[in-house]
Amino acid sequence: MVGRSSGAQGGITDRGLDAKLSARNLRMPANNRIAVFGPSHAAQHFQGVTPAGDVATRLAQSTGPVHWANFLSGGRAVLEPADMIARNGEWTAPMTWAGTDYPGLLSRLDALVATKAGHVVMVAPSANDRNSWSAAQSIANLKVCIDRIVDAGMLLTILLDYPHGAAAYSSLRLPNSAAAPQLDHWHAVNRWLLTQHGSRGIRVIDTPAILADFVSAEGQAAAGMTVDGLHLSTVGAYLVGRVLAREWRRLYAPGGVLPFGNAEIANQAGVNPQPLLSIQPYFGGTGGTLGSGATGQLATGWKTQLAQGISAAYSKVSATAFAGRSYIDDDGPPSKDWQQIVVSGTATGTGDVIVLRQDVACTLGEALRACAEIEVDAGMTGVSSVGLYVFHSGSGQQIRAFAPQRVEFPWPAQAVAGIMRTARWISDSAVFYLQLTVRPINGAVVSGTIRVRGMGVGKAL
Repeated sequence: MVGRSSGAQGGITDRGLDAKLSARNLRMPANNRIAVFGPSHAAQHFQGVTPAGDVATRLAQSTGPVHWANFLSGGRAVLEPADMIARNGEWTAPMTWAGTDYPGLLSRLDALVATKAGHVVMVAPSANDRNSWSAAQSIANLKVCIDRIVDAGMLLTILLDYPHGAAAYSSLRLPNSAAAPQLDHWHAVNRWLLTQHGSRGIRVIDTPAILADFVSAEGQAAAGMTVDGLHLSTVGAYLVGRVLAREWRRLYAPGGVLPFGNAEIANQAGVNPQPLLSIQPYFGGTGGTLGSGATGQLATGWKTQLAQGISAAYSKVSATAFAGRSYIDDDGPPSKDWQQIVVSGTATGTGDVIVLRQDVACTLGEALRACAEIEVDAGMTGVSSVGLYVFHSGSGQQIRAFAPQRVEFPWPAQAVAGIMRTARWISDSAVFYLQLTVRPINGAVVSGTIRVRGMGVGKAL
């Protein structure tokens, strides 16, 4: 422990030392790229297609709390598939799983550091340790992980291990007896992780305080927070992401993620090497094409493709439930020309309902990203997801922001607003569809209001 003096004699004053400690503990990330690190709870951020959970797609899931933090903070940070250092079933230490070599977190630290992301979010890192390891073993491994991340100059945020089990998933509760004290080990590890908060710039998020059933004697999650008693639902991820978003607003600068305007489409003299590929990002005009089930006013250059028993009323609005303010700055100027979509009906399936679509031409090999500023009013019902969905018609490549979860759990009931950004991808066919979709819950009554602006695809977004 560093000693303090009561005055100028003897070295640093109390005030000077406090200033130095504050500066160190408020260290800023080197860039706005985030890496997620951990077991399947971290791997939920992107859908994978291999049993081990290796990333193979650019489908950013709505069950990832970092995606929610990025969205709710106004798109201030990015998470790419290559920066998800996570696998299903992973423990903290290197291990052998199912008779094959299977890496644990300690053996993946080199890969994590090699991402060169400025910020690491360690997600429920000791979740699988509870199967057989003691708290002391987990803490020893976590000390190594934390030291390596901090020593690499990466800002670290830790999400405590989530509650295990739920009323609907009683078999997944952690046992707690003299012979099998896993729940006690869970408490001990999470309590130790909390002691790391504020040290060396580390931030620790008390996820049980967000997700737990507090009156349960088994330490389980509250109803609706998980999809299976272990992994977050969309609502659970939103609630954790909402807390993270407060940190993001302190860590990352706002703005610079949306198209400049409807004029940012031309590259007439080759002066702008990174133009917008899509048109009408701010939904000017009323010349859009309304397909079956759609009524009202739709912006020029856009069309609809409704299905699954869903209808929608379209209108152009400039005053919104969020007082018409730009999400980039709560005190900024009013935002004009939002495209509003009011969805309704009774769902007859769970397929994507395309509420907005634009066909976009591109050149093979271009590195692209899609984005949109989106508001969803409180009280959305019968819908499991709202998201950006890019589809290359020639190759079948898909890119999604807020891809729907595989289990039908509802969208948050609260009003939400932010900026969605897809992962960056490489175009592999000459045409793709830029789309805003909702995914209904089969048989449910669908009702909700969505607004969108700044929706586009470009090289510099």
